Amino acid sequence: MAAVPSVPSFDEIRSKTFEYFNKRPCAWQVHICQEILHGDRDLISIAGTGMGKTLTFWMPLIFRPQGIQLVITPLNILGEQNTAILHRIGIEAIFISGTTAKPEIFQDIASLRYRVVIANPEELMREHGGFEMLLQDKIFNSHLISIIVDEAHCISQWGSFRSDYRDIGRLRLFQRKLCPILATSATMSTGVIEDVKKVLRLREESLFVSRCSTDRSNIAIIVRPIVNPIYSYRELSFVLGDWEPGNPPPPKFIVFFDNIKYSVDAGHYLRGLLPKDEQSCINWFNSDMSDEFKRSEAERFAHGETWGLLATDSFGMGMDLPDIKLVVQYCAPTSISMLWQRFGRCVRDPSLNGIAILLAEKEYFDHLKNTTKKRKRGITTKTEPGSTAKRAKVRPLSDPTNNLSRIDDVPLDDDEGDGEQEDDTDNEQDEDEDGDEERDEDGRKEMQKDRNKRTHGMKKSKKKSKKDQIEPAIIDLLNAGQRGLGCRRRIFTDTFQNSKAARWLSSLPSCSS
Repeated sequence: MAAVPSVPSFDEIRSKTFEYFNKRPCAWQVHICQEILHGDRDLISIAGTGMGKTLTFWMPLIFRPQGIQLVITPLNILGEQNTAILHRIGIEAIFISGTTAKPEIFQDIASLRYRVVIANPEELMREHGGFEMLLQDKIFNSHLISIIVDEAHCISQWGSFRSDYRDIGRLRLFQRKLCPILATSATMSTGVIEDVKKVLRLREESLFVSRCSTDRSNIAIIVRPIVNPIYSYRELSFVLGDWEPGNPPPPKFIVFFDNIKYSVDAGHYLRGLLPKDEQSCINWFNSDMSDEFKRSEAERFAHGETWGLLATDSFGMGMDLPDIKLVVQYCAPTSISMLWQRFGRCVRDPSLNGIAILLAEKEYFDHLKNTTKKRKRGITTKTEPGSTAKRAKVRPLSDPTNNLSRIDDVPLDDDEGDGEQEDDTDNEQDEDEDGDEERDEDGRKEMQKDRNKRTHGMKKSKKKSKKDQIEPAIIDLLNAGQRGLGCRRRIFTDTFQNSKAARWLSSLPSCSS
């Protein structure tokens, strides 16, 4: 490969990116591109969902005409999605999966046919696989611009059951010449960042960290206890609003679950509330589904043929659908990072407003613990999944951003009054900005330190109850009002250290200038 050309200027990168991709990059995107092109530093990029981290993967290709980008993705559907997008704009790309990891394909890659190569960790780290030889190939390695680890928080979050994630750093042992590694995510806490640096063997002495705020001010955050039997799924009937045959579909929604069976059961319940002809408008989406089904269902959802999905993380990270108005997490997740990733599927179009709702078990709310214990001595009935039980009476949900300005307006079936909370909605726009200025910063830091200690002090054993696994930040989120922690949004802000976001970037040209 010829000598590395000089790194283009800020203005040149912006103009060329607009020319090639019809998108004018923000200052932080330009700086990441410049650092990748310099080629002598590893990078961590933290920015909110939908802010354009993926664009920074492709920008360097403009200025290295023979360069190659290697991207590691957690989900096959994301690899396929990115490959299709690149093909549409004339960039040769390939996603390596179990069906495409063939010797002739790796020969094509080694002969520099593709500008972008995308793979999941399992294919990348396959013993004696194509990548091991590829990264030792002198010619291929000399053309490699950078290795990109997309959704890098998965190294910590998924490493326990996808062990190849913990081995990605071994790539550096294969390389004849090191190239930059770029680790990106919208949800990396301090602990996750340290883990990522260690696993990927990032060169810490020269590490470049780009940190933008991960806040999504166009998403209202609501927390509500589940007051009906959990496995009845009655709490979810509100997502259909007052829909009747002949009416427009309800706002596009996703309900996330931590368990595949629960997502399917909930799907049967919601289908049972609809006439037979419309039942196919509700579907479940999880890792048990074939890749072909996932592709088809993602298309149906994008085009509005599917109204809502009951999903696990198989539908989540990186899916670029701009108009999902409502995201619900059913039952408390164990990780604050996981929750914010799921909430981040909501209204990726910044011109839209949407709502993210956490429906959690009563036992995790401080003021409802006694109530929960009493109810355990009572008798509850379980609604069988798929039953055609009469739909609970619900209020209209024609536009969640208009109808759900306060928690009391959330159209959930609320037969049991003891589950109510005061002021459960946090829809911050400008009203909290002044409060941020006045907040006791030292107190916030101490609060986060205590939360970190509780997180790191959690017992590590193979068998733990869900209660033992839940991060302290989740419990604080559920009880923010009762514990005097203020706005729930600040739990996310503190966890992901949004206060450290590079404030000086605001003085540089913006995306729209």
